[in-house]
Amino acid sequence: MKKYIGTILFLLTFYFAFGQKNPSFYGLKGHYGFIISHSEEVRSISQTNPYGIQLEYSRLKISDKAWKTCYCYGRTGLSFAYFNYANPRVLGSSYNLIYFVEPYFTYKGPLKFSLRGSIGATYLDKVFDETTNPENLLFSSHFNFYLALSLNLNYHLNDNYAINLSANYSHISNGGKKQPNKGMNFPTLSVGVDKIINYEGLDPKPRELRNQDMSTRYYAGSFFSLRSSGGEADATSHPLIGFLGGALQPLTGINGVNGGVEVWYDYSDARIAENEMLDDSAFSSAVILGHHFSLGNFYALQQAGIYVTRPKNIQPEWLYQRYSFWYSIGRSKRWTLGGSIIAYGTGVDHMDARLLYIMN
Repeated sequence: MKKYIGTILFLLTFYFAFGQKNPSFYGLKGHYGFIISHSEEVRSISQTNPYGIQLEYSRLKISDKAWKTCYCYGRTGLSFAYFNYANPRVLGSSYNLIYFVEPYFTYKGPLKFSLRGSIGATYLDKVFDETTNPENLLFSSHFNFYLALSLNLNYHLNDNYAINLSANYSHISNGGKKQPNKGMNFPTLSVGVDKIINYEGLDPKPRELRNQDMSTRYYAGSFFSLRSSGGEADATSHPLIGFLGGALQPLTGINGVNGGVEVWYDYSDARIAENEMLDDSAFSSAVILGHHFSLGNFYALQQAGIYVTRPKNIQPEWLYQRYSFWYSIGRSKRWTLGGSIIAYGTGVDHMDARLLYIMN
């Protein structure tokens, strides 16, 4: 175990080996939490308290260019997290390699408040097996996606050390590529310590660096996913291809509302309709309305989708939720990469990747 931890620390350090003018943070934190029983089918295996340990390395970027990406100071980093789900027979443990961004909302004085968004890959050592592990309806594949959101209080003891207290909400699933895939949602409370290098305090940035453009922005793009053709373990995965368009209207510097349309063709629905001899089309369309946060190059959207057309025999729900994260790239910041999760109530259906173009 020591050998693996040493290798991980080396890789995390190597990732940020250059540009040491930015303050660097070596972190260690411990987690303790619980699993949310989001359906009756998984209630019996969700009555545990996961615990874990997390190692991380990050940099606090202080240049004007970095500040303009979110109009704030922020850290970016890599971490390795180990979680034990306190049910070794059914749920086992997970090993997570994570990339995170952490903008600061306050930075003056020793107490700093930040929000962290994390995305990564997970390896699970216990998954569903029809014979040996039929109770584990949460996971059916060893490799999964990891998503998390954290609210953090960071207290700098001095320029070399800081302690932190975080409330974390984590989600693990395979994005609907293989069934069963109920997915796991588990909040944790974590306490940690950071060793800091090259920290000298943070100064306010000039107001002219902030672009307070309150005009309406329009977007168009496409999305792609792989989705399972059924709830059985041997169901196959098929592509889902879609297009979207809409408008983003800022209300304040970071808040706004949005609306648009989505259309897609789901080859997994076509396979289900064929196998079950259903008179259903694999085309779906919907109107979407929601709220978004905009911080520089980042967009975080929370939307409700109302179906206009759908395969009613396959999809009985007429309303869904979509949670998206976009990041604008290039000199013009018009091209935007992103991803989203579509959910029905507490159940995540699938994830997708997105490419968009934003216009004023």
